[in-house]
Amino acid sequence: MENNHIPLNFFLILTMVSTMNSITTPPPNISPSPSTFSSSLPPQTVTPTQQLNNIIDALIGAGDFTTWLAILSSANTTLLPVSATLFVPRDTTLDLPPPDPFLFPYHIVPQRLTFSDLLLLPQHARLPTLLHGKSISVTDNSAANFSLDATPLILPDLFSTTNLAVHGVETFLDYSLFGDGIPPSPPPPPPPPFLPIGDAIGTAWKSGGSCFRINHVVFLFLLLRFVLGALFFFA
Repeated sequence: MENNHIPLNFFLILTMVSTMNSITTPPPNISPSPSTFSSSLPPQTVTPTQQLNNIIDALIGAGDFTTWLAILSSANTTLLPVSATLFVPRDTTLDLPPPDPFLFPYHIVPQRLTFSDLLLLPQHARLPTLLHGKSISVTDNSAANFSLDATPLILPDLFSTTNLAVHGVETFLDYSLFGDGIPPSPPPPPPPPFLPIGDAIGTAWKSGGSCFRINHVVFLFLLLRFVLGALFFFA
């Protein structure tokens, strides 16, 4: 009789132990993975001031652009569009820029164009700038001699981001020559060389002979008229 109660007692003890374990064991910590939060965060945006500072840092590292650094440092950052291409002139001792407020916006194209994009443009293509009514001309679209407004592009892709591209050019782009879309007029032809003395005398003699023949005819006409008038008077 007592042996029949042993399995029952063992089963009751086992049930109590499992119940206590389920109560004392804390529930698993279910927390979202860090990737869940990172994917929901908005992407970081770069302000125009930060973009300008990044360009300045790149120009300092490249060297030979101190004149344009001064212009960028004092520029109004609100003029810089979200997507843009800057053509930065190299320092030259003989070609300093005049104090022209239109110079800075003329060197900015409101579209990001890498050097690969520029090479796809046909020759004489026009690039609109931030200077109203003025555009830059592609005067040579070859990879070895690419030029804008007849100014060589010497340092392509000096600085590049997803929204911005900066290229170094040989000197300042002159909007007064190419900005209107009309190429500069060719220089006037040189004056003709001086004629040798003999040719000059011959030319003068020919001209003088023609005048002499004309005057001779006029003289004969007047003389004939005078004679006829005299005959009529004395008749």
